[in-house]
Amino acid sequence: MRGYPLRYQSGEERALVTLEQRYYTNWYPLRLARVGAAVFFDGGRVWDRDAFNSQNLGWLRDVGFGLRLSLTRSGLGSVGHIDFAFPLDGDPSIDPFQLLVGVQSTF
Repeated sequence: MRGYPLRYQSGEERALVTLEQRYYTNWYPLRLARVGAAVFFDGGRVWDRDAFNSQNLGWLRDVGFGLRLSLTRSGLGSVGHIDFAFPLDGDPSIDPFQLLVGVQSTF
């Protein structure tokens, strides 16, 4: 879940739904990376197998948008992801948004 801190919920089982719409551009700055964007929704929860002794942590949802950089000069075929995710649930102790930066093999 991109809108929540790492290990915000814990458990042995999980359910996750991700909806993402990607947008491709023809922008190719300095011939280093092809630029694209994405908007997304994540929803999910975790739980333990022992349902009698575990607390119900509930479903979490987030929305966000991101920048995608297809690194054309990389021999690995990797894509840089810069995502801004906004949690819709959870307690007030978490930040109002999460910034995630990473490299993946897909756009």
